[in-house]
Amino acid sequence: MFPYDKVQALNGLETDVYAYIMKHRDAVEKMTIRELASESHVSTTTILRFATKMGYAGFAELKFSLKQDRLNQEHQGHPEQYDITVPLADFFRKVNSRDFTDLLDQAVKWLAAANQIYTFGIGSSGYLAQYGARFIANTGKLTLPIVDPFQPLADDPTILKHTVFLILSVSGETKEVLDMVTQIRRTDAQIIAVTNRTNSTLAHLSNLVIAYYMPEIKNGSLNNTTQVPVVYLLELLGHRLEKLRMGEEEKSE
Repeated sequence: MFPYDKVQALNGLETDVYAYIMKHRDAVEKMTIRELASESHVSTTTILRFATKMGYAGFAELKFSLKQDRLNQEHQGHPEQYDITVPLADFFRKVNSRDFTDLLDQAVKWLAAANQIYTFGIGSSGYLAQYGARFIANTGKLTLPIVDPFQPLADDPTILKHTVFLILSVSGETKEVLDMVTQIRRTDAQIIAVTNRTNSTLAHLSNLVIAYYMPEIKNGSLNNTTQVPVVYLLELLGHRLEKLRMGEEEKSE
């Protein structure tokens, strides 16, 4: 119910409102604007600005839309309580939008033009980076994961001129990830970030950002946010890269 292009335009505090609503949709239906402001740690003005950016006349209209969306989901057999399938369904709707498609087209063009591709992440994102490298390598592109967060890059920045780094991070604030990105920025390589929000430090340091906007779920210092969108995006990039390559080969025949 929240268009991807509009979510991308949110600032940091507005993104916090979005994340809170996506995780507590049913509860928000019954909240006053002051209660939501208190729970999401923002001002009522921020909530009104969020509602306006999403295309609603005010908070009341936003709540009504949330209720209608819930009723539609219940009619389709969705559970009443919070379930990860709800934000995932919202993600898959966004993937099919024109804005998201244009974003993926740009990423695929960069990957196709690269002489080499490197993937990198820490923790769960590190394992997914290895999976993504193997999957994209199936298209015939030289794609390798960086498994050592302290791996030094080439001294000559021009060596990586035709290189794309695919950086994975849920928070976009992990120190080792930012240290690696800082190294990359000293070269002529391009950086594509796959992260949860567009207002993170990683997003600001990258050339292209693919954000999936899942409610963050933490267990103490551990991040248990679903990685289903990341797997889907990696495979989608691989499939679209292969399709582009096959199309170019057909034209040359």
